[in-house]
Amino acid sequence: MQGKHLTHKERFYIEKRRGEGVNQATIARELALPRSTISRELRRNTDPTFNGVYCCRRADTLARERRHKPLPNNAFYPLEPHIQNFIRQALSTHSSPEIISGRLHLEFGISVSKNALYRYSLQERQARGELYQQL
Repeated sequence: MQGKHLTHKERFYIEKRRGEGVNQATIARELALPRSTISRELRRNTDPTFNGVYCCRRADTLARERRHKPLPNNAFYPLEPHIQNFIRQALSTHSSPEIISGRLHLEFGISVSKNALYRYSLQERQARGELYQQL
């Protein structure tokens, strides 16, 4: 079950059972999920404007927004100009994205994965840049 996202059906089931007054442990057992998953789902995805009532559609929206929102220490979108220059210079010396990722972490304290660097170069290529040629 590790790394699994809840489906809309599972969220609907949680909403229905919570409305019936069933406790989290029972819902977890019925869905064959850890109790902590249900607890975390209710804590993270119950919108305060709904007066503490869990709504599966709103929970889906909140979870989707959270998945697509970059973390504060993750510098993929947008890369600052000095970071872009660092990446360009590193690529011009034929450093691999793995090495660049590690150097960004050591020198600037930011986390940019090798995959993010490949995506960044692809986006730059689509914008008619020449960074991708360095890979």
